[in-house]
This record gives sequence, C-alpha cells and structure tokens, in this order.
Amino acid sequence: MRTFKKVTGRTYIGSRDIDLGFHIDMDWTQEQLKNSEFATTIQVAESMGFSSVSFRLVKDFDADTGEELMPEESAKRPLYQIFQLYIDPIVDCIHPEIKNLLGFVPIDEPLLSLVFQEKMYRTQMLFGKNILIPEPHVILAMKLNSAPRRDKEHKLLKDIADIYALLWHSDIKLSKLKEQLFAITPKETARKAVQTFSSDDISKVATILGIDNQEISRVLKEIL
Repeated sequence: MRTFKKVTGRTYIGSRDIDLGFHIDMDWTQEQLKNSEFATTIQVAESMGFSSVSFRLVKDFDADTGEELMPEESAKRPLYQIFQLYIDPIVDCIHPEIKNLLGFVPIDEPLLSLVFQEKMYRTQMLFGKNILIPEPHVILAMKLNSAPRRDKEHKLLKDIADIYALLWHSDIKLSKLKEQLFAITPKETARKAVQTFSSDDISKVATILGIDNQEISRVLKEIL
C-alpha cells in the first residue's frame, strides 16, 4: 500500500481487527501443541485482559480516551462509548486436539503455510520486534479466498478495498504480482471471487476510499 498516500494524499484505511497467523504441525503431540506459539499467545492475550468470543479474542476500550475498560465498566456503558479491539488468531491447519486444548476451533487459512514453510514473507519492525508479514501476492490470494464467503458487509467492503490496493498500490509491478498470485491460487478461483463483487459493492468501496468507482473496476478487471 506504499503508493496509496503518495497518489491520493490520504492514509489508507486501517483495520479494527488484528490478524495473527500461526503454523500448526499436524504431527505435534498434545504437549507440543500446548507449548506452541499459538497456544502461548492466546494465554498471553487473555492475561492482558482479552476475552474469548467464539474463535476471536476481544477487549473493550473507551471510545473517546482509549483507556482499557474492565468488563463491569463496559456493562454500564452504551455501545457507542465502547471501542472493541478484536484479535483473530489464524492457523494454517486445524490440529485434531486444538478444540480440546482451547475450547474453540480457530480460523484456518491453508495459504499461511506458504509464509512459514516456503518463506513467502517480509519482516517489519513493530513494537520493538521483527514481525513476519506475508508477501503481497499471498495476502491477495487470502483476500480473494475470503471475500466471497463474507457474511458481513463491512468485512466484504474491506476485502474489496484491500484487493484493489494490493493490485494497484503495492511495490510490485502488476504483471509480476499476477504471475506470483496465479502460481499459488487457480486463476478461475480468483476470477470467480472478483465476479461476485457487485457494482453496488464497488461503489461503496469507491466512496470509502475517495476514488472513482470506474478506477476500482478497471483495476479489479486485471484479475479477469
């Protein structure tokens, strides 16, 4: 997304969720799974006040001050005064013992295995630590996989916006990006995903990004 601000003069839209990806080995014993980075990260998040909600972790903050809220404080406030920060732990495969250990089944994204096993990542310093960031074509493939399954409009619109931005504003030439994309995901899968985006969806994304909807449609058609 590096060129988005340079071209538009605006910062690209952020996300209210934090996605954390983890590698899971199907051959791990229950003890190895218990001691994995995935399981220990869940424990650390819970020790920081995050609560499990289905397959997600959430923590409430004051919408105006950003101060953390205890559950009893949140219960006394109207929703518009609360900002909910979600962490979505995502794994590359589902271990058969994972529900017994955690009490829930996390989101799985098989393409994450490319990050850990094929080293398709970049490193970025965040909060004093080197964080692995999937290569743009891997993120693009994940977005194309998830978008058609979205049951919430704001999630779908964010996916469409991200797909547009990855195609047009990453630091990789579009032709090279498409070549890398189609090396890890079938062309037909990517095309079918884009074909599910309605003109109304694209118009809403254009409004959010402050970009002409024909420009977004033109870029998305590169997948077709």
